Amino acid sequence: MNIKELKIELRRRAEAKRKALPPDERFIKTKRINHLLIHRISEVLESRAKSGRRPTLFTYMPIKSEIDITPVMEACWSKQYRVLIPKVQPEQRLKLFEVRSHADFEPGTWGILEPVSDAPQLLDIKQIDAVLVPGLAFDVRLGRLGYGGGYYDRFMQQFIRNRYPKPYMIAGAFDLQVIKEVPMGLFDFRLDELITEERTIRAAKIVK
Repeated sequence: MNIKELKIELRRRAEAKRKALPPDERFIKTKRINHLLIHRISEVLESRAKSGRRPTLFTYMPIKSEIDITPVMEACWSKQYRVLIPKVQPEQRLKLFEVRSHADFEPGTWGILEPVSDAPQLLDIKQIDAVLVPGLAFDVRLGRLGYGGGYYDRFMQQFIRNRYPKPYMIAGAFDLQVIKEVPMGLFDFRLDELITEERTIRAAKIVK
């Protein structure tokens, strides 16, 4: 089995496990993960944001059985942080738009909420301090298994190609999404931090 086939199989297993989580258990774990994410992301944004501009988080709207991380976005709004949400473009690129409230969303492709058409676009990606990243599975070395579109991998390559300082890459996931090893390709990136309901894993160390 090559790396592409292995990733397809791991995605199938990970999505099935996440989808099978009982609703009451999902609710408790989601609340715990959001509490930890809000605290940690606030720390990161306050420490990394440059003087003279708002701390900036690039996040996403959850779909299917993903953790509902909208409380993180709402907490950022309450602190006057800038919140960016992507729109997927036909050329398989992410374009980022600022959202200031739930009123700044409208149904997009496949009914998934995305920024309204007149939302302000962020063109200077160097202003991003942290990215809250979606994923299907993760490992303790902070490898990430995405959905196969490569959008976030291509996004991170912009920082590498242009030698820009990288934003802090963090993810929230159920602990059942942590697997033994995520197969990593040439352009796959590792996170700086992963938070589950049971543990926090940071680059170079594990915090219980």
